[in-house]
Amino acid sequence: MLNSEQIQERVDAFVVACRQNGYSVTPQRLALYRELVSTDQHPSPEILFEKVRAQMPTLSLATVYKAVDTFRALGVIADVSPLHDRMRLDGNTEPHHHLICVDCKRVVDLSSGLLDQLKVPAEQASGFEVFTHSVQFTGRCPDCGSAG
Repeated sequence: MLNSEQIQERVDAFVVACRQNGYSVTPQRLALYRELVSTDQHPSPEILFEKVRAQMPTLSLATVYKAVDTFRALGVIADVSPLHDRMRLDGNTEPHHHLICVDCKRVVDLSSGLLDQLKVPAEQASGFEVFTHSVQFTGRCPDCGSAG
């Protein structure tokens, strides 16, 4: 979890990225982005909407989806779709991996230098140019238990 100084650094970088790429820095975009980088919960757009709407009652879900599109275009968020269920958002764009619960769909960040070093075997790459990678482990979180 980021501290308040790190959150502000990301928000400041977001403002710069918006301005450099011709996007308006709206109160809605700022509030949504701040909420997204303030959590490690990987919210869906709907959850993000509910959280920010508490401070901005006039916020619409359509505005959230438009903001998410903007965040993607700027490269300031990543999509995490556990088991291709529904869109989940990650404000952490630093290289990292995930643990995903198959029952509750909880997503947990995982940092691992060993996983960061993984490479596609040359004989299987078939000329594919890899830019980045992320490993997702699926299983059951402690809250869901080992039986299911």
